[in-house]
Amino acid sequence: MTKLAEISLILGLAIAVLVFGGVESISFSIVEVIFFGAAALLLATSPEISQPSFGKIALVPVVLSGIVLLQLCPLPSSLLHRLAGRDVPQPYIGTGYLSFEPYATRTHFLILLTCFVAFYFAQLVSRDRRRKQFFIGALVALGTFEAFYGLVQYLSGWQQIFTYVKKFDLEEATGTYINRNHYAGFLEMILPFSLALVFYEYAKLRGDRDSKVNLQSVIGKSAIQKLVLSLAISVVLCAALVFSRSRMGILAAAASILVIFALVAISRLHGRMGTLLAASFIILSVCLALWIGPGPIVSRFQTVNEEYSLGGQSRISMWGDALPLIKHHPWLGTGFGTFPIAYTSSQTAFLSQFVNHAHNDYLEVAADLGIPATAILFVSILFILGRAIRSFLSGERDFERAVALGCAGSIVAILLHSFADFNLYIPANALLLATILGLAVSVRMPSSEARSKPIAA
Repeated sequence: MTKLAEISLILGLAIAVLVFGGVESISFSIVEVIFFGAAALLLATSPEISQPSFGKIALVPVVLSGIVLLQLCPLPSSLLHRLAGRDVPQPYIGTGYLSFEPYATRTHFLILLTCFVAFYFAQLVSRDRRRKQFFIGALVALGTFEAFYGLVQYLSGWQQIFTYVKKFDLEEATGTYINRNHYAGFLEMILPFSLALVFYEYAKLRGDRDSKVNLQSVIGKSAIQKLVLSLAISVVLCAALVFSRSRMGILAAAASILVIFALVAISRLHGRMGTLLAASFIILSVCLALWIGPGPIVSRFQTVNEEYSLGGQSRISMWGDALPLIKHHPWLGTGFGTFPIAYTSSQTAFLSQFVNHAHNDYLEVAADLGIPATAILFVSILFILGRAIRSFLSGERDFERAVALGCAGSIVAILLHSFADFNLYIPANALLLATILGLAVSVRMPSSEARSKPIAA
């Protein structure tokens, strides 16, 4: 039944990414049907497979789901006023719900449940090394397709998503996404895995005893081809991300790459060849960007003050307006997915426009779900990040370490990008992050006996 989880994950992620990042309810509902149907079939046919293997982290989905369900429960006005916080408008009390808009909360709750299923499916897939290798390869293949699609858009001016003619971001690479920042968010989570595969293939070429290949095969032509292919894919992914012209996406990806190189440098994968591979990636990526033309990218960073100024209409203004929502509803929030509606009560900027997101995932989640739920969510993600880093540093030179390295880089990138955007509210990207977190949790930690054994240089 692990195969069912693998097929569901690959198919669901592909549909979500290829159909505008899953932002259309109809397209993402197909993904939900696939995931919920597969989960129900697994529970019905293999009840023993439902036993969680990730300890206390299993409580996080339960707690978050409980908070959202509480937001959807009809409550007496007196209790509603006490739970919701102070200065609760009378129309809001009259609804009988903590959520400002129950329909929006129900819609986002289904997306949240889908992410929880993806989190669990990723762990099921990770129980089989061969399936996990295939799944990581499928992720990188999907990212490679998106990268080439975006570069074709940028270089040719063919600004279409299949048959749909784009109306926004007509000078950037967006792949099958509508928004360049969300396209960059997707690529920045895939790029670390392609880089991790570069170092994994390099470790195999050095004859790592745990790569399970003999000396004759690792020095063969195919092994070198895999190394070169992984490096080329990494360069293409990096180029597509750069030409998305997403400023925070570029900065988040750069920080993620630095973290990956730093981890490799202090681990047992260090050495002159490892440094050469890192330098080759940087040089090739820079040369490709220079060959295509960096002018539009530079111009984007020259206008950064316009969106991050302290006064006027800027993202900082939106962040400031989101703070009263958190202050007035600190414990249970205004309802999951209700930020566009609740924001109007404290809006002071962009008065002639509809603001649908806070452009800061931390603030928006805090406004929607409350401070405790936000702390639980992001502390758990940081815990998983720390586990992935420990798994890489203390593990053997094999595919498990490559997965841990890729997960660590991806989580760092999306957490940084979340300070200035709302990637976690894009279904495809949220689904991908949940999958990566599941992979990170399932990375096998080496036993104390294995850690005590010396590793050959």
